[in-house]
Amino acid sequence: MINIIICMTTNLFRIYLISRFIHLFVEDDKKKSGQVKHLLAYGVFYIVNTAAYLAFHTVWVNIACNLIGIGLIVFTYTKSVKTILFVTCSVYMINMGCSTISILPFVNYKDGVEFNQIYEVIDVFLVFVCELLTEKIVDTRHKTNVVRNISLGLVPLCSIGMLCIMIYTKCSTEMGLVIASMGLILINFFTYYLYGKLSDSLFHQYENEVLRQEIRGYANQIDIMQQSEEKVKALRHDMKHHMNELRILAEKGDNRSIAKYIENMQEFITNPNEILSSGNTEIDSMLNYLLSKAKEELRSVNVNVRLPHSLNHSFDINVILCNLLENGIEASKQTEEKELAIDVALQQGVLRIQIENSYSGALEKGKQRLLTTKKEKELHGIGLENVRKMVEKYNGVMEVCPGKDMFCVRLVLYLSE
Repeated sequence: MINIIICMTTNLFRIYLISRFIHLFVEDDKKKSGQVKHLLAYGVFYIVNTAAYLAFHTVWVNIACNLIGIGLIVFTYTKSVKTILFVTCSVYMINMGCSTISILPFVNYKDGVEFNQIYEVIDVFLVFVCELLTEKIVDTRHKTNVVRNISLGLVPLCSIGMLCIMIYTKCSTEMGLVIASMGLILINFFTYYLYGKLSDSLFHQYENEVLRQEIRGYANQIDIMQQSEEKVKALRHDMKHHMNELRILAEKGDNRSIAKYIENMQEFITNPNEILSSGNTEIDSMLNYLLSKAKEELRSVNVNVRLPHSLNHSFDINVILCNLLENGIEASKQTEEKELAIDVALQQGVLRIQIENSYSGALEKGKQRLLTTKKEKELHGIGLENVRKMVEKYNGVMEVCPGKDMFCVRLVLYLSE
């Protein structure tokens, strides 16, 4: 009876890990009907797989049941034969390898004969470790630092160590081993589940912040446009008087006064809040919002943007500019120079971005990535990784050049028309 309870519990946790494996390679169906279909497939696989193992204890029955079951589950996600074969074989080989390592060296295994299911608990923890390693290699959506990866991986490894000590030192009764095994399985499951939920929540928090930033940018751009329109209306209302004045100055031949008068008219209709007017509304709105904040806090802000009115990749470019500019503004605020320069140009499908800012010279670095100086390091770390993802998406190049007093980031992206 005890072996049956352990078998059912470990198999349930194994099914959960298999679902995590599958989601690394195929996209989840967000529709309710699709989710019901997946849950039904997992439920049927769990019942059949558990019943077949308890009834037969036969290697070939288990192999056939697992391969067919995993294959059918993957089939509910995708109809691609190559993907089904690859995911099914990969998932099963990892499970089979973990079973071989955790059971065969310690159990005198005979086909058709039941063995102590405590070793299955160790087996499922090894599968957990393999899932974490695979997720780290395959999944590029969520980037985490080394400390968090090691901390999460230590949970199943410590669980394996505890069980091995309890088994081989005989410091616990059989019932004690069962209780400890069930407790460790629950701890591992909830640790991994809550970690995934927190990671998703952090990622969505970042996405919401980007959306809020865009909304603020659009609102700021609307205000700028309204202010500019009001100035144009005022100028148009008095245009007859201005034309008369210019005509009188022209009759006098006073070219210097004419030039000065026209210059005053230009200054009148110029909106000081409109730092940038490249013609691309989406990018102009974001940059005007960020650069207006920069001008309030920095001494020198130089902007040179040359973009077409119509651009198919405005959102991705905004993600890049938003993250790099926020980091540049924050770093330059902490210096005496308080300098920021941005240069953006698109020519023949090649987008070049250069953002240069003064910085204190103390730069935090992480392996293969640039870290932020902002307080909200979690959110901004995700943002910087998204910049790298955008660069990879467009087969581009990102160059980070920290100097003595100035920090420069250069990007080259190849945009398709």
